[in-house]
Amino acid sequence: MRRFLTSRGVPACAGLGLTALAAAALLAGCSSSSSNADPYKIGALPTADAVTKGHTAGHWTREGGTLVLVGTVTPDSAAQFTTALGTGATAVRATVTGGDLASGLAIGQTIHDHKLSLLIDGACAGPCADYWFPAAASRRSTGSGSWLGYVPDLSETNAPTQQQTAEAKLYTDSGLNAAKFHAALNAQLREVPGGSAAPSATMWMPNQSDLKSLGYSTDTVKNLWLPPNLASANAQARAWQQVVAYQNTLVGLPPAPTKPAPAAPPAPSGSASPTGSKKG
Repeated sequence: MRRFLTSRGVPACAGLGLTALAAAALLAGCSSSSSNADPYKIGALPTADAVTKGHTAGHWTREGGTLVLVGTVTPDSAAQFTTALGTGATAVRATVTGGDLASGLAIGQTIHDHKLSLLIDGACAGPCADYWFPAAASRRSTGSGSWLGYVPDLSETNAPTQQQTAEAKLYTDSGLNAAKFHAALNAQLREVPGGSAAPSATMWMPNQSDLKSLGYSTDTVKNLWLPPNLASANAQARAWQQVVAYQNTLVGLPPAPTKPAPAAPPAPSGSASPTGSKKG
């Protein structure tokens, strides 16, 4: 059964199996950005500025041997990436919330061909997760609070045959089992049953166990920080303004609007005299 969390972070169906601590974290709003105390393993939450930049069109920059993209992938991103690549590049550092899949695929093939490493700085969603993650020579997080957001890829969006062929080649070159990946993704993104009014998930946020089930080795994912529980997934999704599927549960729903208090009933237009009327 598909599950989802209400906008208050409370499980919307019985039998969810959350621990008391995780439920407390959800009710408390899941904010734990201090460097020392993180009892619910929420991970560092992004600043408002980081979220804003992550949702705007990104432009490649270069810091030594590392190519950096903060923002969404645009149709021009692949050409910009080739220009910035030059010589001596060793890694890509990404904060990406989504974007153009065809451009992202071309970047992924270049990442694979040049054996570049991937550094995930917060969000790695859309093309970053679908293509750059499998293509990279190695993968690690720059800190806690990183996450992957898989979306339906080109083969699931009626893309031209040439693009689907290039996508299949990247998956094969990277050693990713495409059939297993698509089955897991589709299972997570199916609609919530029962006519729920909750919005549909736009992407799948996996944890380390999910990646291992796709065929990634323990050694491959050991340097990745990914949301380890529902409290963490809900907090990260809310912070990045995304509705995502995590462990077959919908998380990241926006806060419910506060309902105004009911107005007090109007006072009676007239009231009887406590002593009654006096006859003449």
